[in-house]
Amino acid sequence: MKNILSKKGAGFYLQVLTILCAVVGLIAYTVAGQDSYGFVPAVDVLLALGIVCGIVFCVKDFFRAGPILTMAFLGSAVGVFLLSRFMYYAHQFYGIASDPITGAMVATTVAFIGMLVFGMISAFFAWDKEGE
Repeated sequence: MKNILSKKGAGFYLQVLTILCAVVGLIAYTVAGQDSYGFVPAVDVLLALGIVCGIVFCVKDFFRAGPILTMAFLGSAVGVFLLSRFMYYAHQFYGIASDPITGAMVATTVAFIGMLVFGMISAFFAWDKEGE
């Protein structure tokens, strides 16, 4: 295992951070989905598909487009999340919310932002040290 990880570049480790943020986001969203604004199962499904793709392509990138496919799933999950939570964030922003900001929603938002940032940056770095 140490031999395999010693051959990996910065892009690989950024992708691992992306997957970790996605896992945290998945758990936090599942907890946050219990609030009055409802829960959209499509977010969980897209996050799970993105996590599986990220893990598979970290092991072996079959067609050199692993980060793109992974980010397609994760980005779609964030899009569905924002679409389903637009009113929640709008009410919080304007101070007219009847529900307080929960810790799970903060964790979900921070994890999704980290997931998007790390995922996009990982596409610009080599995944193998031979490619650097």
